[in-house]
Amino acid sequence: MSVGTFPQPFGPYELLRPVGRGGMAEVFLASATSSVGDRRLVALKRMHAGLSEDNGAIEMLIAEARLAMRFDHPNIATTYELGCHEGVYFFVMEYVDGVDLGTVARAAEALGERIKPALVAKIMAGAARALDHAHCLSDENGQLLGVVHRDVSPQNVLVSRRGAVKLIDFGVAKVASRIQQTMAGIIKGKYAYMSPEQASAEPVDPRSDVFSLGVCLWELLCGRPLFRGPEMISPFAILRAVREDPIPRVDSLVPSIGHELGALVAAALERDLPKRLASADVLASGLESWLARNAPDFDDEALCIAVNDLIQRAPVGTLPDRVIATPQVEKMSEEAFLPSPMSVVARSPLELAGADTDRRPRGRAPALMVSPPPLALTAAATAKPASSARRDLRPSRHIMLQLLWTGIFALIFALGWNVVATLK
Repeated sequence: MSVGTFPQPFGPYELLRPVGRGGMAEVFLASATSSVGDRRLVALKRMHAGLSEDNGAIEMLIAEARLAMRFDHPNIATTYELGCHEGVYFFVMEYVDGVDLGTVARAAEALGERIKPALVAKIMAGAARALDHAHCLSDENGQLLGVVHRDVSPQNVLVSRRGAVKLIDFGVAKVASRIQQTMAGIIKGKYAYMSPEQASAEPVDPRSDVFSLGVCLWELLCGRPLFRGPEMISPFAILRAVREDPIPRVDSLVPSIGHELGALVAAALERDLPKRLASADVLASGLESWLARNAPDFDDEALCIAVNDLIQRAPVGTLPDRVIATPQVEKMSEEAFLPSPMSVVARSPLELAGADTDRRPRGRAPALMVSPPPLALTAAATAKPASSARRDLRPSRHIMLQLLWTGIFALIFALGWNVVATLK
């Protein structure tokens, strides 16, 4: 569907141009009608068609979308809507006018420069604050929801031309693991950012995301990959490296970084869980303290200037122009977003002050509005209200069994009735 000329319609949205493509989805810069009637910019992430063939993955996608819409933090890109158009699921998200951290690293590499430690610390502190907010998210009873990102990597940390740091794609890796036919394409570039426990298929907690942040920090400060290389051509080799290979301290490779920052990165990369930094908050506080002592003037404005400088000086072909060339249209705000008729789950303009315990709109839209999903999911996704995202949906196979037995009984009844009618 992405092949052709742009702009092109997608339901009530207009796809202006492609922004990126991965193993699970393609992302477009798009425009949508706001609550005041004008057109504003959003990012539309359209899942590949194969997703619709896995009901379990769809149910998980809905649950994760509901969870993502609970986040309320300046370093997390807002998720407005999960919808379905002609059998294709899509997310509508806040548009971040800028580049991902991987592109920033490639720009510096193309210029033959190493990214300044202050720039790295500022961006990673923002990402750590985003993760801490997610990790500490609780339900209406004060119980932690146990959120783990699972896919912290440079591609999921966005830096805008105004210096804003935004983390994206919560829960997508969890859903991706359900989709067997595309799993190799989804995960292939992510193995090198997994924690050792994730690489061993063991249970993960928020410290797994801390390790992934540590890998990002190490690579940005050293200017080279940590668990990747020419000899690591298979996922198994990368996973083995994540679990076993020695991890040199960044200050031993780049002495100018200094012992303090080197020790912080090393603590984030401890394979022994009790020795690893206990939380993303501890990592964020450590980076902010380092900045206060070593680069006190590196504020949000300095971050904006540094990122724009890299973008502008990057050699031709380093950055995709379509990503950073923004039309003169206002970006959609949280208050102005208007859910579309294709919504499965949508964020309303209201504050997400309380938990969403009723899926039915009452007067004005509740904080999370849920519309009837496609027929295949109606029974599974709307059977009853839920008080938390983790109890939101019943396994679709149970629904299918119920439908199967209902059909069998109906058939037996019909046959019996015909026999009785014939005897009469």
